[in-house]
Amino acid sequence: MALTQLSDVLWVQELDLGIFDIRGSLILGQERAVVWDSLSHPRDMQPYLPLIGDRQVTVIYSHADWDHVWGTAGLPQLPVTIISHSNCAYRFRNDVPDRLAHKQKAEPGKWDDVQLVPPNVMIEQTCTLDLGGFTLELHHLPGHTQDCLIALLPEHGVALMGDTIETPFPVVPAGSDLSAWIEQLRRWVQDTTLTCVVPCHGPMGGRELISQTIDYLERLQHGGQFELPAEMSPFYQQTHESNLNWRNV
Repeated sequence: MALTQLSDVLWVQELDLGIFDIRGSLILGQERAVVWDSLSHPRDMQPYLPLIGDRQVTVIYSHADWDHVWGTAGLPQLPVTIISHSNCAYRFRNDVPDRLAHKQKAEPGKWDDVQLVPPNVMIEQTCTLDLGGFTLELHHLPGHTQDCLIALLPEHGVALMGDTIETPFPVVPAGSDLSAWIEQLRRWVQDTTLTCVVPCHGPMGGRELISQTIDYLERLQHGGQFELPAEMSPFYQQTHESNLNWRNV
């Protein structure tokens, strides 16, 4: 577990979950703290608590995958506002509890402290939050999952991209609309105000990370040759093989 300060308002926390790493973020406004993904376990919120202090906490789920939403119960008081896309709220009634039950059965005791906390404020396309002196914009960007959101801090040139981009490549579910995914990513890769791009998996960097994901998705869509790393973890080896079947629903 590593907590790193990126700016005067933004911290990122990185965890090694064994099969892959995961990154969440904490944004501190004057009176409100925003947790961008509560990660995989309530204990993952502990490093944030001294920074949050007495600020009101808002949680935002980039999407409902287990490694992004299981830590919310680790906050000292359950947040009044938990924001997500509407499809994320739907998943909390279906695959999210199913996934938790599966992992609790597979690894007895490890996930007993997890309490699912569903979102209570849903958006469809965009939303802007005033954090006092700067803003946080949320935008729907379906692709990796249908409930994916990204978050922008326009005054700071930061994009929190969730799982919509990833290095060496994202997980591409069967039946994904790659054209729409690519079109949305092009919108942000052309935004010259963005100087810091923070995905939830893989290294942080600039807008070249968005370009890399676009390139992979275009090659996947059109059957091009892939420029893959010489060495990849078993997770990404399996992911690429699965991605090749994205047309099969």
